Amino acid sequence: FSVNPDTRGEYASMFQTRKVTKVYEALAPARRDLSLPLTRRSRIVRGEPFFRMKEIDGDANSETQIELAENAERATSDAVLYRLIPVTGRKHQLRLHMSALGIPILNDRLYPELSLERTSEDRFSTPLRLLARSIAFEDPLTRRERYFESIRTL
Repeated sequence: FSVNPDTRGEYASMFQTRKVTKVYEALAPARRDLSLPLTRRSRIVRGEPFFRMKEIDGDANSETQIELAENAERATSDAVLYRLIPVTGRKHQLRLHMSALGIPILNDRLYPELSLERTSEDRFSTPLRLLARSIAFEDPLTRRERYFESIRTL
């Protein structure tokens, strides 16, 4: 958030102290038996191979709020739009939490199963259906509320 090294730390600390609200959207399978909204908490650690993560037993170090962004009953396909609000920021947290709930994000090549057999052309035609929708925070220097929202859609 800052090209100025003197103020960079103030902006970085906003994430460490959870003063930033990030909202994502994801297309994933509909699960009508899942009671939403819900909060997924788990312990996430490095998995195998090195670029994957996994959930293990233990004190939670990750938390994501998950809700429907559209009415699943009215969805015309098997996929629905979910709103994901991470409270923490672990590597692959959103992907792992959705997969663990049995609703992996569409076109996810890492979760629940590793699938690296696609060509680069396949990756461009079938991208991961995850979108950073918005970010909001109080600017630590000006104290003004800041809100940024993507115009992209899934």
